[in-house]
Amino acid sequence: MILKGRGGCRIAVFVQTRGGNEMNTMALWNVRDYRRVADAIRKARRIAIFVHMFPDGDALGSMAALAMGLKRLHKDVTLFSPSVLPRRYHFLPFYGSIRLKDAGRRSFDLAIALDCASRVQLGALYEKIFRPARQTIEIDHHAFRKPFARCRLIDERAAAVGEIIYDLIRMMGIPLDRRMAVCLLVSIIVETGSFRLPTISAKTFNICADLISRGVDYYDLVEKSYWSRTSQEAKLLGICFSRIRFFKHKRLAVTYVTAADLKRLAASEEDVDPIADQIRTLKDVKVVLLFREMTGGRWRVSLRSKGRVNVGLIAEEFGGGGHPDVAGCFIGRKKIEKDRLIKRTLKEL
Repeated sequence: MILKGRGGCRIAVFVQTRGGNEMNTMALWNVRDYRRVADAIRKARRIAIFVHMFPDGDALGSMAALAMGLKRLHKDVTLFSPSVLPRRYHFLPFYGSIRLKDAGRRSFDLAIALDCASRVQLGALYEKIFRPARQTIEIDHHAFRKPFARCRLIDERAAAVGEIIYDLIRMMGIPLDRRMAVCLLVSIIVETGSFRLPTISAKTFNICADLISRGVDYYDLVEKSYWSRTSQEAKLLGICFSRIRFFKHKRLAVTYVTAADLKRLAASEEDVDPIADQIRTLKDVKVVLLFREMTGGRWRVSLRSKGRVNVGLIAEEFGGGGHPDVAGCFIGRKKIEKDRLIKRTLKEL
């Protein structure tokens, strides 16, 4: 049924019956956007799905779940990533079939970008494949973003893109099975830091309860998707802790990883990804800046916050984006660029 919410917003409540028990499965505020996306999917035959550079569990889990749903609708689906995939998520469906470059001359009726705050996150794939598609859609939950598709499904309240995909799949009447549930749980587990971040809502747990009830081995899944660590990651974590510079009575922690560090330890980008969150656990630290050296003379910066500092806003000022507590950006290699970001962050502390 459709109800009226605050400010005239429309709310759709879908009720599912299972074993005689009624359960509220979904409450959508932006019903119109969900319908537009559902209509575009139904009309398309050849569909391309994209994730952002350096894809994480939210992006890849959402992609796999959506791809399975579209294939159940007998769609011709092709998956793309602008950069190498993390090995951690090799167990997800379609992992081995995700393309890292264009598909030649093939054109698509519909291109869908998941978890992308801007076109930049699609790399060269944006101009080569995404933009030329007959219809383009972005599905995302970032608060700080630069719209780039013709149709958008954005829910900043969603703890993960997986929540939005869950709602979309249910709205379209696509049956959810155990494999799809695994993918959506990976999205939510990873994006919430294993249920530690303030973006979690009651709806998040309701969705997870429904997903787990479909036969998922939750303990095994959370271990391999979030808590399992490589020896390279452990060594990099030690290096980063040893390099921390504290500012403002330890409220700001700044550290870095070089390309030489990765080469010496035979480590990869995914071994660096969890480090900023680990440093964030330090008692007095309110904000973390983790600089990692990239090819082309740039630094990729991971920003983390606990408390009142909105790192998403800071990252946006430097050409990036994200959430109030988790964000990222790229800056130039020169020391003056790093100092400028540090000084800007200090103004908020």
